[in-house]
Amino acid sequence: MAKSELAAKVGTAIRTARKRRGLVQRNIAEALEIDVAAVGMWEGGRNLPTTENLVKTAELLGIDPAALSRGELVYIDQAGLADAEIVSDPAPPPTGPMDVQLLGVSYGGDDGDFSFNGQIAGYVRRPPGAATLTNVFATHVLSDSMVPRYDPGEVIYCGGREPVPGDHIVIEMYPEREGEAGKSFVKKLKRRTEKEIIAEQYNPIGEVTFDRYRVKNIWRVIPWKELFGF
Repeated sequence: MAKSELAAKVGTAIRTARKRRGLVQRNIAEALEIDVAAVGMWEGGRNLPTTENLVKTAELLGIDPAALSRGELVYIDQAGLADAEIVSDPAPPPTGPMDVQLLGVSYGGDDGDFSFNGQIAGYVRRPPGAATLTNVFATHVLSDSMVPRYDPGEVIYCGGREPVPGDHIVIEMYPEREGEAGKSFVKKLKRRTEKEIIAEQYNPIGEVTFDRYRVKNIWRVIPWKELFGF
């Protein structure tokens, strides 16, 4: 089995077990004392955990580490499993070129989800639903303000059409001081007025208002079902 295929299977197994245990990526990261983004890379099939981290993750999720190392999901402890989502893998997912820019981000502090750091951190695969789009980029979610919709460390794709109420969005603010990066946020668009953009977040649940004149960019987060052509 190719390393990329194994990474995809291991990532799917970890993600499925995590969700059935009612955990978020941050729970695994904290237990293993690693960065949340690393867990996101495993679950996205972009990297394999070390043997030590694989064993620790399997123990945390109550699954067989030997099976996990082969990309298989075997539960040792069946207690407390939620009937979350059934993940089937009859065939490899459709693939496209690795040509979507992954924009680098850094933590934005208590008053921001993250900040774009102006760097291209790499490239990610273009999903089939974005095959004809030219204004698409990807980035990592760093905060937990949109859990359970988006976990910290998860990669999201942005672009396509202009966002409308009901869309999840990335809002980039103008920097407060010259030479600094502006704060950015992942939210759900509720409505716009002449002076404000009103959005909502899930964790904690609440409404967030942004001064429209301080907003530099708004991008739509492309839903996964659209990215994969459904």
